[in-house]
Amino acid sequence: MKGFIKNSVLLFAALSLGSCNDWLDVNEDPNNPTNVSPEFVLPAAQASVVGAVGGDFAIIGGLWSQHWTQSNASSQYRNIDSYDLNPSDYNIAWTELYAGGLNDFEDVKNKATTIGNNNMVLQAVAVQSYGFQMLADFFDKIPLSEALQVESNKAPKYDDGPAVYAELLKRLDAALALDFNNGKSTAVASDLVYGGLSAASQIDQWKRFVNTLKLKMYLRQTASANSAQAIAAIKAMLDANTAFLDDDAAVTKFVDEPNRSNPLYETNVRQLNTGTNLRLSRTLQSYLQANGDDARLAAYFTPGATGQAGLAQGDYNSTVAPATPSVAKMTATDPFYFFSIDEVHFLLAEAYLRTGNDAKAKEFYDKAVAEAYAKFNIVFDAKKIAAGGVYAYPTAGTVEAKVKAIIYQKWVAMFRQGYESFWDQARTGYPEASPVAVTDAKYVPGQWTSSVTAVTQGRALPKRVPYVAASRDVNPNTPAAVPVTAKVWWMK
Repeated sequence: MKGFIKNSVLLFAALSLGSCNDWLDVNEDPNNPTNVSPEFVLPAAQASVVGAVGGDFAIIGGLWSQHWTQSNASSQYRNIDSYDLNPSDYNIAWTELYAGGLNDFEDVKNKATTIGNNNMVLQAVAVQSYGFQMLADFFDKIPLSEALQVESNKAPKYDDGPAVYAELLKRLDAALALDFNNGKSTAVASDLVYGGLSAASQIDQWKRFVNTLKLKMYLRQTASANSAQAIAAIKAMLDANTAFLDDDAAVTKFVDEPNRSNPLYETNVRQLNTGTNLRLSRTLQSYLQANGDDARLAAYFTPGATGQAGLAQGDYNSTVAPATPSVAKMTATDPFYFFSIDEVHFLLAEAYLRTGNDAKAKEFYDKAVAEAYAKFNIVFDAKKIAAGGVYAYPTAGTVEAKVKAIIYQKWVAMFRQGYESFWDQARTGYPEASPVAVTDAKYVPGQWTSSVTAVTQGRALPKRVPYVAASRDVNPNTPAAVPVTAKVWWMK
């Protein structure tokens, strides 16, 4: 699959700097920035993570979350939509992260530590940990403890998933504990997320980012053997009035030019020279239309020739006219969200629910649903979440009914952030897996259906991405191949 190439990352990073020529005019390999100041390496590292997560991972996330499905007029993503992945499919994303962003953040951490700019250290740890967490959730075991030591260890071991999470949380806590009043923790103007803020405000926002990432990682473990410890950690954060993000953590400095646009658009539209590969999934369509949510459907998809029309998930052999299925909307200047504010509110709604504060859970659920509409500039009808509304929080329901309400609404909201709703479904079981096809009279709107063209045993839903050939070809410590249906350690 195509991905954000290194030159794309460098050009994109230049958007945050004063002079593109100054950034590109170096007399050494940009993949080895040994003599480049860390403030110049930081945005390139951020952009590398954005490119991999917002490009290839966003595409598979949306497919496996059943927001969109492969067009019946093209073939680009047929293997993903039929769960027929092979070890080379995610070579580029894996290599971009390990040889690009994650490695560059290591360089930033080392140099920023030397000069005492703990603000920059915090930023590097935050997004590097985010990148590692993304890899761990897609692949389960990944190199971490011995990673990024290419000169001394060319075959790093793969750490087990629980050990990866434990180490990342340890690193995040250590970053939060740094001394930011040392007189050297200055603002980083090149930061692609908060570059325009003062040092104090920037530090505050990145602390909030780290706390939000920790919260997400603890919630990820609530169906695992670590559930009790994770919920206790969540409760400790809430009881301590921990500061979480109160606005989007996003990259918005995209322009409509090759290699400088939003990575989902760049990967799916510009590089493929077509904008119609991804079509409306009947799964999402059924749920939105059953709830009278045509406004959200229109915000997400351009109608086909006969109006809004979806394909059954994976039905790329359909004989309907190619112009009939609706097309997923995306533009060159769409933001990339590390965290959107609606996602943060959904995290907090679930966190409060799981720690016994139902009033706060409802408060953040209501905020999350409203913000999910605002993210796409949709006028929100508050009647939808009022008593008796189609999306009303089930105040009198069981805890499980409330989890279901939160996760269903989060699923709908994570359009273009579909990896998050894919993982939520694998963790909670919501939306439920349908026992019948979407065309069956007994089908319940919104329940996930197995791909029409699924190759998995029993047509089971996928759970992970296979270990990549780029690692297997050079690292004998790469784990043995496992099927895409094998659960990651924290999954239900």
